Amino acid sequence: MNTTRIVKSINQELFQSIVLNHELAVGPHALDHLSDAQRKVFIEEELFRVLKKERPRGVGLQRNGRFAVFYRRKRGYMKVIVGLRESKLEIITFMNVDNMPNLKRLK
Repeated sequence: MNTTRIVKSINQELFQSIVLNHELAVGPHALDHLSDAQRKVFIEEELFRVLKKERPRGVGLQRNGRFAVFYRRKRGYMKVIVGLRESKLEIITFMNVDNMPNLKRLK
């Protein structure tokens, strides 16, 4: 069973209210896959800025209860996986992807 499969589309305004009403945190493994040079670019504050200030192109709820959030970039999308833990919204990981799934079919 694929627990990272997106099973439901989430309203962008609802997700933004979740972001604004929770403390943001970066999980211990979120930056593991980055090189030292990339870590200078993707510091925690930059990830927080993306979540707080940018409007996502799509938000989906995964079977495992985490959110997959897609932000448009010059080339493709940045996919950010976040999960609610107690009173915090934790960034689990993020990656660049070429395209995002069709979330409208899940409503």
